[in-house]
Amino acid sequence: MDKHIFSNIRKLLVAIIYGLLSAIGINLFLSSAHAYSIGVPGIAQLLNSLLKFIQVNVSISNLVIILNVPLVILSLVLFGWNYTLFSLTAVVSNVIFLGLIPEVSILHERLTNTIVGSVIIGVGIGLCFRNSFSTGGTDVIVSFIQQKYHKDIGFVNTLMNGIILGITAIFFGIPGTVYSLISMIVTSYVMDKIYIQQKNVTLVVFTKQPAILTQKLRNYSHGATLFSGRGIYADQETDMILMLIQKNEISFLKKIILDGDPAAFISVQTTDFVSGNYIRRF
Repeated sequence: MDKHIFSNIRKLLVAIIYGLLSAIGINLFLSSAHAYSIGVPGIAQLLNSLLKFIQVNVSISNLVIILNVPLVILSLVLFGWNYTLFSLTAVVSNVIFLGLIPEVSILHERLTNTIVGSVIIGVGIGLCFRNSFSTGGTDVIVSFIQQKYHKDIGFVNTLMNGIILGITAIFFGIPGTVYSLISMIVTSYVMDKIYIQQKNVTLVVFTKQPAILTQKLRNYSHGATLFSGRGIYADQETDMILMLIQKNEISFLKKIILDGDPAAFISVQTTDFVSGNYIRRF
C-alpha cells in the first residue's frame, strides 16, 4: 500500500478513536465528577451547565458543533485542507459519540472519575497531535502557538483554559474549580507525554565514514554540521556529525546512519531550549 494512503488511513482511524475516547472521558467520568475538560468540549460542558440555570437544554454535542464552526474556518486559513480535514473528522467523531454514549456514572468517587476521564481524553488528544493534526476547536490555536513559539501543547492548553476555571469558580464554587483544574493538568500532562514531536533532542554521531553519511543526510530537513576530530584512545581520525531533531525522528535517522556506517557511535541528548532557524517537521 502506498505510504501516503496508509498514513491517511491511520490518521482517519486516530481521529475516530479520539472521538470515542473523548466521549467516554466526558460522559462516563468527567460529567459524574462535575469536572470540565479542556478546549471546546470543556467549554461545551460548561455552557451546557450554565444554560440549565435558565431552563435551556442544549446538548453538549450540539454545543461542540456550534463552537467549532469559526475555529474550523480559522484552521483552513492557518493550516490548509489536509490538516483541517482530519481535525474536522475528529470533531464529527466526537459529536457522534457524545450523542451515542449516555451520561452514566461508572465510578462513585469524584477524584477517581476526574483522573480516569482526564487520562482517557489526554491519550486521544495526544494521538491526534502525534499524527500531525489537532482535535479541532481551541487546539487549532494551540497548534499555531506551539509551532511558532515552540511551547508544549499541554502548557499552552493550561493557559488557554484558565477562563473555564474562572467561570467555574463563579458559578459552581471552589470544589468544582479544583476538580476541573486537576482534570486540565492531568490531560495536559498525558498529551505532552504522547506528543513526542514537540520534544527536541540533539543527535551526535561519531563516524569514520563522514562522506557516506554526509551524502545520506544532505537533504534532510533539519540539516547537520560536520566536525573533524581524532579519537584519543585509538589515535584515529573520527569525525562528529551534530543534528538537532525531534524525538520521534530518532529511529528513522538511526537506520539511515547505521546503513551508511554500521560502526557509527550515536548519542542522543535532551534539548530544552532552541533559538534560531530551526524547522519542525509535521
